Amino acid sequence: MNPFVVILVSSLVLLLAAALRPALAATEDAEIVRESTAVDPGESVRVRIADPFIELHTGPASGYPIYHVVDRGEEVEILRRRTDWFKLRTADGKEGWASRAQMQQTLLPGGEQFRLSDRTEADFPQRQWVLGVTGGEFESAPVFTFFGAYAFTPNLSGEVHFGQSVGDVSSATFWKANLVMQPMPEVKYSPYLTLGLGRIEVSPGATLIVAGDETNTFAQFGVGFQRYISRSFMLRFEANEYVIFSASNTSDDNEEVNEWKFGFAVFF
Repeated sequence: MNPFVVILVSSLVLLLAAALRPALAATEDAEIVRESTAVDPGESVRVRIADPFIELHTGPASGYPIYHVVDRGEEVEILRRRTDWFKLRTADGKEGWASRAQMQQTLLPGGEQFRLSDRTEADFPQRQWVLGVTGGEFESAPVFTFFGAYAFTPNLSGEVHFGQSVGDVSSATFWKANLVMQPMPEVKYSPYLTLGLGRIEVSPGATLIVAGDETNTFAQFGVGFQRYISRSFMLRFEANEYVIFSASNTSDDNEEVNEWKFGFAVFF
């Protein structure tokens, strides 16, 4: 059996086992893991609204609907923080999410201004979205990739990539969907493992695949690490191996292609 297939299958089993382990716990516990524990672990924080009002959303993003408004002078309890969104509880028990921008002018019970800390690598496990761009080499040809990611859990993300490789002999366009496993998402140098599937379209005359096959599917296995820089910005390095499957039913002409790339990403 192709060694790449063995690595791919084994890694997929390990990836899914590690990623789904939190799901074996109770639903409530899984939700606590997904969200940050508190603004200050072990200590609840109460603030007073100084703006005319603060809008509470049903989730930690502006796309979630506003379902309640807290007026000036009212006190709220900060339950937890997810990047630039704060989960609040009002005096009458209503809970919702307010943006960092609206929390800037809130006051502590003694009248001092509530100071908000900047994002750090410790905020990354509470991310919801990641956007980035990378560049490098795809089988000795320059490649540029744009990607977006959504975090299912602190350790498991789904990514969608769109890439373009332009060489002297051929050019290729590809897209792929990845599962990304990060065992230590909170550290400054965070390693990760990727497994993906996708499709590649190569211009006529390409040498990466059998002549005449312009569009093929592929499987991909990769390892990488990301380094936290500041606030919500990260550097990212990744090395991948692709198996491009032949479209021919009469011959086994699968090709193995190597890729490395380096780039930037931002989480929110």
